[in-house]
Amino acid sequence: MSAPITLADCRAMVSFRAVADRTVRGQARVSWLSHRSFTPIVACAALLAITYFGFGAWRYVAHNYRLSSDEAEIRRDIAELDEQRAQLVAVHDYLKSDEYVEYVARSVLGLVRPGETLVIVSSTAPDAPPTATAGAGVAGAEQGPWWRELFVQPQIAPTPAP
Repeated sequence: MSAPITLADCRAMVSFRAVADRTVRGQARVSWLSHRSFTPIVACAALLAITYFGFGAWRYVAHNYRLSSDEAEIRRDIAELDEQRAQLVAVHDYLKSDEYVEYVARSVLGLVRPGETLVIVSSTAPDAPPTATAGAGVAGAEQGPWWRELFVQPQIAPTPAP
């Protein structure tokens, strides 16, 4: 067995290490880090740095993905709004036309042009109650903007053959 290490032996080893270390202004400097291993500290610091920058990069990628999906949704909304605007411009042009004014004058106000004779046809049969198929186009339909009703062609029920 070896002899136990005494305090004097430890002092001798420390002073030997101090002489071996670099000196500052002629004085021996004892460094307690010189006999420590830096590998675990460097590995932990590298792991922390990689984790920090990896997390930052992941947040950046996720943020860019959200932005690109938001951009695609906004572009779809813009295309839809452009289509609605085009329809509204068409309705506006139609409402300003002479054709629409004549339609309203004839159908709503009952006016006729000079030289024309207004003929009103009355039926002798009482009005039939609306059937489920005839009323479904008006009451059951999903209501859209009011101006779309101007372009809907009325559905005429076929007349029964005698």
